[in-house]
Amino acid sequence: MTIRYRRNINCLTDNQLHDLREAYQAIYDLPDSSADSFATLGGIHGSPSPIWCDHGSPGFLTWHRAYIRAFEKALQSVHCDVMLPFWDWSSGPTTGVPEACRHPTYVNRSGNTVPNPLYSGPISSAAGGGTTARRSDIDTTTFGDIATSAQSAMSSSTFSNFQNALNGPHGSVHVRTGGQMSSVSHAGFDPIFFLHHCNVDRLWWNWQQSNPGAAVPTNELTHELDPFNKPFTTDWQTGADVISTDDLGYRYMNWCIFLPPIIVWEVLPIELDPIVLERFRDARLHIRSSRMPAESVEFQVFIGDKDAVANTKIEGNPAFAGTVGLFGMGNMDEKTMMTMTGNNFDIALNVNDHLRQRCKHLIEEQGDTTPKDTKRKKTAKKHTDDENPNATAPLFMRVAAVDAQGKPIEPDRLPIDDIELMVD
Repeated sequence: MTIRYRRNINCLTDNQLHDLREAYQAIYDLPDSSADSFATLGGIHGSPSPIWCDHGSPGFLTWHRAYIRAFEKALQSVHCDVMLPFWDWSSGPTTGVPEACRHPTYVNRSGNTVPNPLYSGPISSAAGGGTTARRSDIDTTTFGDIATSAQSAMSSSTFSNFQNALNGPHGSVHVRTGGQMSSVSHAGFDPIFFLHHCNVDRLWWNWQQSNPGAAVPTNELTHELDPFNKPFTTDWQTGADVISTDDLGYRYMNWCIFLPPIIVWEVLPIELDPIVLERFRDARLHIRSSRMPAESVEFQVFIGDKDAVANTKIEGNPAFAGTVGLFGMGNMDEKTMMTMTGNNFDIALNVNDHLRQRCKHLIEEQGDTTPKDTKRKKTAKKHTDDENPNATAPLFMRVAAVDAQGKPIEPDRLPIDDIELMVD
């Protein structure tokens, strides 16, 4: 199964945010009778009866994981590339809701000012009708104390203790957001509900990564998550069906890493926030294309050597991060290549150990880079040492491409859609 990533809503590109808003609006516009309509999905949480949601034990985390996955699938029926983003109220002090959710209108792709579907949502006629609203001072409402409680929950040693500890700050976000979000019966009609619970699910996912051997109680595994069916059956899903997000096809991207496009042979400076340098778990370089290259190519990745060329030494070179190769399709005509199945590729090079070693050197060279507020928002920003005393010197990455003779291949000869560094 292909694994896709849910991101912080503040990390979405303009196009990703347009896709998300358009998908929300599309399910708003569906008739209430549609299974994928916002009226139906929002009502599952509460009104109209029956109230399906679980807010205790068993079922709080598992039921809501199944719920937001069902909602995400409805969004994907409009835009297949949409992944539900999360509202990160838990990593440090924040004020108000995310910027994308604050304003009643936005400028769409066509340049027109239209209603912002992330600002408020329609309430189904069966639940009373109208639209949702939040507390009047939401833009100045702070969530820092709730973040502290959520971070404290992360230290729990058992699933049950974690679930119980996280339930409190989860509820506090509902109450503090106000409006329909503060009521079980109507919370699901506020579009930010799903971003909020996506963050709750992310915290559980992170706890799972930190506690891989933690047992889930039997009553959680067997608990039925109605009204969500197992695929191609009339049986309800159970907690056991949603324990692994990999089985559901997604993971989380905790960090906002803003980098310019990675282009073969161009030098890319990578500036990461110190907290990312110290805490990241995994780093991969993805090379993607919708078709195979005509000629065989080897991609060589260097981190820390901005002068790397085709014949730069590889063995024993501390800047060499690894290599991946692709068989070329030879003289096959393009029409035939485009009709072949399995022709697209997404190859990944794990640069975790190499990047960690380079980061270790940077941290040691600059002393203690731990920010005073270690729970601040985990984002990577462009800065100078004058702007940020904790700034680290940039790492330099260069992706080289050579043919079967070891000679350089220029970017215009490569059918590359994009190259992305993913750090988590």
